[in-house]
Amino acid sequence: MQRVYRAGVPHTDRAGNIRTGYDTASFFPRCIYHAVAGSFRAIREAGFNCVHTWEGYGIGDVIAELRANDLQLIKHWPTDAEVREFGSDPSILAWYLDEEPTAQTYLDMQRTSNAGLMRDRYQAFVSRKAAIQAIDRRHPVFPLDGAWVPPALEAWWDRWNTSGDISAHDNYPLMAQAADIGSLPRSIHQAIHLNGERKPVWLTLQAFGGAPGLQPAMRLPTPGELRGMVFTSIIHGATGITLFAYDSEVTREGLVIGIAPGTQESYGKHATATPRQVEQSRLLWAGAARLNAELDRLTPRLLSPTATLPYTVYFSGASRNPSPIRTMLKGAGGRYTLLAANIEGRPFGVRFQFTRPIAAVRRLNGDGSRTSIAPSGSMFRDTLAALAAAVYEVRFR
Repeated sequence: MQRVYRAGVPHTDRAGNIRTGYDTASFFPRCIYHAVAGSFRAIREAGFNCVHTWEGYGIGDVIAELRANDLQLIKHWPTDAEVREFGSDPSILAWYLDEEPTAQTYLDMQRTSNAGLMRDRYQAFVSRKAAIQAIDRRHPVFPLDGAWVPPALEAWWDRWNTSGDISAHDNYPLMAQAADIGSLPRSIHQAIHLNGERKPVWLTLQAFGGAPGLQPAMRLPTPGELRGMVFTSIIHGATGITLFAYDSEVTREGLVIGIAPGTQESYGKHATATPRQVEQSRLLWAGAARLNAELDRLTPRLLSPTATLPYTVYFSGASRNPSPIRTMLKGAGGRYTLLAANIEGRPFGVRFQFTRPIAAVRRLNGDGSRTSIAPSGSMFRDTLAALAAAVYEVRFR
């Protein structure tokens, strides 16, 4: 039972201004990484409201397409000229300056035996952030770290993940033989704790698999697993989601098979997907579109304070974790929204016990339909599939 954000949920508007109370200006980023020119219409039609574009583009290369499709931009490594020209543009959401600095620098330190590399990289980030904010103080500036914390670098992970106006990191838990997604709660909890629940937490999640040669081996999630990862992240405090990544020759160059409405086996000289991976990628794109529509419907609830109403969660079945079912309760008065997620790769029976008699329960399905569940006094039961999520609307007498 997650209790963060009882005083309000830190999030932003479309320009990246921080806010804690939900209103019509509130913005929950549903972003996709490495969007390429010509893809923005399909991205918008799939319900994304934000893109991170491939670094080979300048803002001027894509701004007209962004505006035409009403998409916000997270720009990686903007130049001073871009910040001056586009800092007041309503399509800009945030400036992104560094990628996985803790892990990348650790590997460089191992290779060069230069212990000062982390300090130098951090100082370069701080200087660049200050230079951008001297030009544009409207938009947040942040690094995107990884979830993995190298040995003896916990303090540096903490520093990187508190150094931006947004706390952002990526977490890709589905290795080829992954049995659970328990790493998601750990990294998000740490980011929220470090920032005292004052900064939005944007999470980049796995919507990719690996082509032959990618190490470690990764697999494309199913649509149900993607939904489970997203709601697990939200339950633990994420207030923005980016999916990595849009499938194109850009991702294939990195041995990554992403998602797209028209994923191809090959885009030329780079990595080739199998027919099965192509099918999985296209299905996951459709699943992401349904998920975006669901998140859009739920945004007012997701960005409302966490409820104080007490309840208890029980599960049946053998588990690897002491708490395989993770929950968060939103709402007040007589109507509440309960978010639940199973972080393990096995199903569980669940029972939700409240302290007040329940009048009605409806499970809000990902496709927009609703399923009534008969309560029994002050509790109700359901089953959560492996790595799955559920959203319930609960009314009390």
